[in-house]
Amino acid sequence: MSTRMYAAWVEPVAEQLKENRAQVLEFARSLPPEAWGQPTSNEGWSCKDVLAHIGGGNDRVFQKILRSAIEREPLDPSILTIDTDAENARGVEERRGRTPDELIAELDEAGVEIQELLSGLTDVHKELRQDGFPMSLGEFLQLVQTESHDLEHLAQIRAALNMDQDRRDRPSGLSALPVRQAGAEA
Repeated sequence: MSTRMYAAWVEPVAEQLKENRAQVLEFARSLPPEAWGQPTSNEGWSCKDVLAHIGGGNDRVFQKILRSAIEREPLDPSILTIDTDAENARGVEERRGRTPDELIAELDEAGVEIQELLSGLTDVHKELRQDGFPMSLGEFLQLVQTESHDLEHLAQIRAALNMDQDRRDRPSGLSALPVRQAGAEA
């Protein structure tokens, strides 16, 4: 496995996204099967649905924006007019039949692809502006970094399971569910 190199302005964003994704993956791999059906604060979404959203929601848009910049192709205008709520619901519905392990694998693969795309950005891309896109690519990556999409949704899953940041400090109820060890069979 080769080490990826990033432009200086991309490196902190890439590192944070990589760390955030690793946290989600580690937590997801530790949950027992019965945890995934628990409802979350997102109306109609289970913990599994939130996991499906992380790997198949904003990542797809993010990847399209990065590919467009790297390939110097015009940005698909439909990305800018997307009904986010409807698209999120569609993406979750599309993945509902997948197992948690399949969703975890998809999430892992999307994270690898994002890192690969980020490594393709150069200093020239930082100030790149696309028609109809309201900011430069550098400004967009700063927004992505600030948003911390993965961690926002990880917090929703933890809250649904009544688990705080430290899995070992679980108060009661659902949080008393056993935690799978990494690499253990489901």
